[in-house]
Amino acid sequence: MRPGTVRVGIVDYSAGNIQSIENAFDHIGARTQRVRQESDLEALTHVLLPGVGAFGFCVDKLRDTGLIPALERWALTEGRPLLGICVGMQLMADRGEELGVHEGLGWVGGVVRELRADPPCIRVPHVGWNDVRFTEEFGPFTAGSSADFYFDHSYALTAPTQGVALGLCDHGQEFTAAVRRGNLVAAQFHPEKSQSAGQRFLQGFLELSA
Repeated sequence: MRPGTVRVGIVDYSAGNIQSIENAFDHIGARTQRVRQESDLEALTHVLLPGVGAFGFCVDKLRDTGLIPALERWALTEGRPLLGICVGMQLMADRGEELGVHEGLGWVGGVVRELRADPPCIRVPHVGWNDVRFTEEFGPFTAGSSADFYFDHSYALTAPTQGVALGLCDHGQEFTAAVRRGNLVAAQFHPEKSQSAGQRFLQGFLELSA
């Protein structure tokens, strides 16, 4: 898809760092638009679901928008490209266990659980750069390749029960760093903060089309 034909909608539900995401897409030549209501999805080619904060807070804020049925139709019924980032990825699980148990969207299944500080030298939260190993081809990343991405989280998704673990990472334990179900893609890391690797990952997402 040519950059000029791409229009990325970023779901604005007061629980994500939207400005840095907009800057990242602008850097690779993609136009963005904030999505606050269903009509905002018209004329878009791709949608991004961000997320910063606790799982329960984010899922409640997203439900308050009334956008979940429209996003589910977009990604699962129509098979159009949707990318979740950080807590935006976690919300796609069956449930999250941060500050109590909260029901997720169930789009990729699995459970979001706290990272273990084991061995004791492993620090939680997991903040900084870490290696992601791709298990399948995605954009410029081949199966078996790896790249460094920037993380900032204390909870992580177990193996998805729908779709596949696209990328894996180790931080005292192995966890799912990226997941894919058709054109539905999600990453625990922050591609918008991951310099050249992040730009390549976002470009891989923009290559997807319904």
